[in-house]
Amino acid sequence: MNSKFISKYLPVLFITLSSVFSLCNHKTFALEPRFEKKVEKEKQDVNYKFRLPGIVSSYVNRMYVDPDRIKTVEMLKEALSWEERIIPEVLTDFTENTNTETITVDDVSKTYDLSKIHRTKDMVEILQDALTFINARSHLNDPLTTNDIEYTAINGMLTQLDPHSIILPPKEFDEFRIGTTGKFGGLGMVVGSREGILTVISPIDGTPASRSGMKAGDKIVEIDGESTVNMNLTESVGKLRGDPGTMVTLSVLTEKAAQPKLFTLKREIIAIPTVESSLLDNSLGYIKIRNFQDDTSQCLNEHLKRLKVSNNNSKLKGLIIDLRNNSGGLLDQAIEVADKFLEKGVIVVTVGPGGHPREIQEARKLETDEEFYPIVTLVDAGSASGAEIVAGALKENNRAVIVGDRSFGKGSVQQLIELMDGSALKLTIAKYLNPLFTDIQSVGITPDIQLIPVTVAKDNINLFRGITALREEDLKQHLDEHPKGDKPYATVKYFSEAKEKVKPEEHDEGVDEETGDPYKLPDFNKDFHVLFAKKLLLHANTWQRETILQNSSPLVDETTLSEGEKIAQALQKLDVDWSTGTSSGNAKSTASFSTNPSLGRVKAGNKITITVNVKNTGETPLYQVRGISSCKNGLFEKLEFIFGKIDKDVTKSYSTTVEIPKSSLDRQDEVTIKFDELNKNNPADIKLNIITEALPRPLFAYSYQIMDTVKDSSKNNGDGLIQAGEDIDLLVLVKNIGDGVAEKSVVTVKNLSNKDIFIKNGRVETGPVNPGETKEVKLSFVVKETVSSDKFTMDMLISDTIFGTFLSNKLNFPITGGRPKITQTPCVLKINKNHTPLYGGMSFDSPVVSMMGEGALAQSDARNTDWYHVALPNNHSGWVAKKAVIEVNNADFKPGVWEPFIQRIPPTITLSKSLSNILVGSDRLPLSVVIDDDVFVKHAYVMVNNDKVFYKSNKIANPKDQNKLEINTSFPLKDGPNIVTIIARDDQDLVTVKSFIATKGITVAKGS
Repeated sequence: MNSKFISKYLPVLFITLSSVFSLCNHKTFALEPRFEKKVEKEKQDVNYKFRLPGIVSSYVNRMYVDPDRIKTVEMLKEALSWEERIIPEVLTDFTENTNTETITVDDVSKTYDLSKIHRTKDMVEILQDALTFINARSHLNDPLTTNDIEYTAINGMLTQLDPHSIILPPKEFDEFRIGTTGKFGGLGMVVGSREGILTVISPIDGTPASRSGMKAGDKIVEIDGESTVNMNLTESVGKLRGDPGTMVTLSVLTEKAAQPKLFTLKREIIAIPTVESSLLDNSLGYIKIRNFQDDTSQCLNEHLKRLKVSNNNSKLKGLIIDLRNNSGGLLDQAIEVADKFLEKGVIVVTVGPGGHPREIQEARKLETDEEFYPIVTLVDAGSASGAEIVAGALKENNRAVIVGDRSFGKGSVQQLIELMDGSALKLTIAKYLNPLFTDIQSVGITPDIQLIPVTVAKDNINLFRGITALREEDLKQHLDEHPKGDKPYATVKYFSEAKEKVKPEEHDEGVDEETGDPYKLPDFNKDFHVLFAKKLLLHANTWQRETILQNSSPLVDETTLSEGEKIAQALQKLDVDWSTGTSSGNAKSTASFSTNPSLGRVKAGNKITITVNVKNTGETPLYQVRGISSCKNGLFEKLEFIFGKIDKDVTKSYSTTVEIPKSSLDRQDEVTIKFDELNKNNPADIKLNIITEALPRPLFAYSYQIMDTVKDSSKNNGDGLIQAGEDIDLLVLVKNIGDGVAEKSVVTVKNLSNKDIFIKNGRVETGPVNPGETKEVKLSFVVKETVSSDKFTMDMLISDTIFGTFLSNKLNFPITGGRPKITQTPCVLKINKNHTPLYGGMSFDSPVVSMMGEGALAQSDARNTDWYHVALPNNHSGWVAKKAVIEVNNADFKPGVWEPFIQRIPPTITLSKSLSNILVGSDRLPLSVVIDDDVFVKHAYVMVNNDKVFYKSNKIANPKDQNKLEINTSFPLKDGPNIVTIIARDDQDLVTVKSFIATKGITVAKGS
């Protein structure tokens, strides 16, 4: 592609937040089948040389935009801190007085003297030694690898620089490249996960998926014969993509079909749409640019031509360029897009390390430049990086009026550097400025005309807080620029219909949910930004931004007036007089509050109503009185209390109700309400406390059993073991051993290792499970005849979607060879030994499903030389070893009560002190905890926010005491709320988590 500019750098402008690797802790049970006992994974390479930190540090020293931010000691501390977040046995402790860092792995420690760090090389040497120490002594759980240890440490280092400098592991790097090229071999559809099922969100026009007739909502149940049930979304997409010209067969279940339909499609080069357009009425054009990828400039040219053709080959009277939610992309493409509408002038100024050298990219006049006509560019908080370059260039070259909200504020340039192992370093190497040398970094592009939505409905009023959005300035360690952005030329508040509040979508743990069709254009008849932009263009008689703005006052005034009337009418329905006036006498007022329930105490899952009263005790009316709350708890942040006009000696009240999610933790929050009045006769601030009482949580334990008794399968032999070709039911008994009801629980299994294992039903909802109650579910899968392995692995997840409580377990299943001969011979058995296991299959390696007492009688209906098949009530069954029973003659036998054996029981966590005594603390929080397990507590640790503050191993405990572990410690609290999380793990890696929020520095406020 021809380009006007060849950049000095190879940057990619993209918003990326550093992420911590999320781990799935797998577990088994102590009294378990032999094949399920914890198998030693292939030992990680203890001799692994951690070379990447040194390579990355070298690039940082040579290329990073701001050398003053390279603080080696802080980078080392954060690198090690990230290790303790992903590896349970690792604890780091920085002692400020001695300037030392101690790393403990389980019960072995090593201390480093940080005062010896004088240069980057010293830091790297300590880090490499520390990672080697961690790698040699930690017991990594799948899927964590030695590479993950290295990548995690590097990302910890880089977070001390800025939020956009990260290392991308090979797979993430491949996805990143697809995002910037916009092309890949595939089928051409957007997919998401719906209840564990791969679902088509939107086929892209002109692609194999679209031509085949696939539609939004279709469910892809197989890819090339492999089940997609609970398959990771990234893995699914990887299987759909492939080399152009290769074939893929999909089994697709449409909305009304009873059986799936097969689609055999040929992969093609898929170009992700980067530009969309539409001709609006009155010869106005609309262009949507989603991001800046390799072909954005070329696509823009094509769409502009289409608009002219649609307009009878006539010149457009104006153009809307929609850059909302455009997060950036390639710098050279952003420059080319801006240059399309400019004949001359600076587009962007690039500033390198130390603030120099400056590289100025200027527009050039070419025959392909667009004609001059009025342009309105739409931006919002999602407009970042390349979008800000385009908006800033058009604004400061007097070419386009910017409408919307302040943009994100990412004014930094990242360069991708491919590393030796296939990963890539994305490093901030420069900053860019607007044409007039104004900052974008942490400032953003200020719109010429700011549009602020206003909603007015009971419990959903937004008159003053505007749009709450994450911006660059909110990111930790962002590159800070002190100048504030300029003020908008005009601000327009518009009335927006309040949407009914809905509860957050309840979805499976780890399921990636799509919100809708990402390629759908806005409704041009309802989108206020587009409607306002159209009016602004129709009122413009020139292409020059400044002149358009000067002539926009009548439109702004007219819109403000009409929208203000709508707002006032909506407020009047709530009995709020929003009229204006001036004060002519002594103005005084008092404010008070009350809560329902009283004393600000509310249980999770309930509602709390805050009522604020303002009494006018002065001699003159008060106008447009309102209050707005501030709180560290987002539920109570920026609540608006709208009173309007308050006459002399009149008290007005306003109430707002907040629904507390059922998943809320125990906490206490201070809420401050600040007041404003039109004439600045503000009532005094008030403070109140809200105490949230968490609901008791469920805690899951479970058992499972292989059932190969599906009647319509000729391959099944009913021995409770897995053979090739069998159709298997996986029977799962879920028991709630916690104190709270599991209101919406889901059991899922995911195939981890073998494509010859086809999951038919991998997701079942149990319904509510009360404390102490056991629910039974069946999942199902098929072992194909073609299976060549003698084992396979599945991941089981039992989760409560209300509280987020979950139990994750990796199950290893053997595939047996022979099919034992079974004789159908009924008899009565007597158990000859106490605690005799009843197994799920004809093998001592099968899971135990029940424990039989000495002298108990059981009915057998089949046998072989070594085993009896025992029939249990409610269609349950098991196998008992022949040597553990004797046959008896008892014609009057009646089946007794069957007690299932719960194979997997996680530890329990009990606080020694009531939470009411520790929710509000001073400088340090004392914590006493008792952890119990049915067999052995392996270890426990405590996290405060993202920092691990305590770790204790239990492996040296007396064998009689290994089922219990006590924590007695204290740790400092930061100002405000602190999330305290206690994690306990037993010897089979069953994990239990308990959390609450302790707040430092709350002032008690009285209320009722």
